[in-house]
Amino acid sequence: MASRSLSIPHHALVTGALGLAFSLGGCADDSSFDPCAEAGSDDPACNSTADDGFQDDGTVDDGYLDDGYLDDGYYDTGWDDGYYDTGWDDGWDDGLDDGYYTDPFPTTDPVTTEPSASWTTAETDPGTTDITASSSTTGTDSSGTDSGTTGTSTDSGTDSSGSGTDSGTDSDTGGDEVNFPPLGVFGDDVIEPDLVGTWSLQWTPDGTTWDSVLTIDDSGNFLWRETSADCTADTLATGVLWVEPGQLVMHVETWDRALPWDTLAIAGQEFAPPFRLRMSYALLGPNLGLTAPDGIVEAEPFTGRAYLQTDFQGNFIAGTYIGEAELLAAFQGETEPKVIVRDRWTATLDAEPADIAESTGIVFRDQIYWGLDPPVATPQLFESGNWTCLYGCTLPAGATLINGGNLYAYGPYAGYQRMMTFASGRSFKRDIDTDCP
Repeated sequence: MASRSLSIPHHALVTGALGLAFSLGGCADDSSFDPCAEAGSDDPACNSTADDGFQDDGTVDDGYLDDGYLDDGYYDTGWDDGYYDTGWDDGWDDGLDDGYYTDPFPTTDPVTTEPSASWTTAETDPGTTDITASSSTTGTDSSGTDSGTTGTSTDSGTDSSGSGTDSGTDSDTGGDEVNFPPLGVFGDDVIEPDLVGTWSLQWTPDGTTWDSVLTIDDSGNFLWRETSADCTADTLATGVLWVEPGQLVMHVETWDRALPWDTLAIAGQEFAPPFRLRMSYALLGPNLGLTAPDGIVEAEPFTGRAYLQTDFQGNFIAGTYIGEAELLAAFQGETEPKVIVRDRWTATLDAEPADIAESTGIVFRDQIYWGLDPPVATPQLFESGNWTCLYGCTLPAGATLINGGNLYAYGPYAGYQRMMTFASGRSFKRDIDTDCP
């Protein structure tokens, strides 16, 4: 584990800024919200180029970046290769020094990865070949717990109760018991109860919208229900969840829909429950944001993001933001779970060139199948990270546009400065349920 720690500026800890309700409370219920309508046409933020909606489509206007994967038409040869580093950053900070958390963030590389290991790529890719990964720790799994005692645990019979009393969380998959690390304890800190309630991806559900509603009870049990617009199709996911530093962990017992990642194409098999999902999250006012693969919902590709800021630059919101999502499961015939795949989204917002709250930036995703030997990296995805603050970003919590008209909220929560997509279909809103019976 690296010895450096993430320093949070004083302004990031001004949790009273959440009283703003992000200055977005008046617009949150309308997915067609125009941030510039209230600001006025003279607001500098309203004079920037923006697209018509909030949807990240992976493309970039005016040829600034290539709009897809790398290689064979994907790789933008005009890009300045010195602008970004396609390898891992060895200097990830391992935690906070302000007494909030001591566990590492971002997550450590899985136990199958040595301190300096190379991975292969799923395709020939000039942007990701011959990359060397550095792990800040060895001998730990992605949750930071020692897996060296697996196989000796016993099941107390309460592995899905959310009580956290399971001593081994052994689970049955096709006759093979999987030795998951023990369940987390929901409610053992002050922030987990904030998640209790009903959360809907559709902010104003009606007969024209598919619905995705996550319900969490006060023991951490969750039920994630998706329904079609006409209410004829209905799928469920159930299990228990808890919070680890900066991330939401779901131990999934049932999952009626397709797996969020296409593991069959890369890893050669699908993974039936039980498995675990770990996702970066942000809870800002009445809104919950997740970093998750686009297959986390079936109705349409999910484009929500939730980031934690790990580096601070400039006078506004510039810096580095990280969001992760990963799958922990066991291969068929095996009993030891491992990180099968991890997505890591990195948003680098460049410091403003003058005392104006806007600048350039870049957003990219690394996806690595750590469960394979050797690990396999899929081609990186890129988006523009050009940003323009709304209303000047003079407070620790507020709103910004990134990559055109994609609206994000940002603010401090539980020791981290967080940023998340802020639009219906891309983040959850509290106390809204499906219109289906």
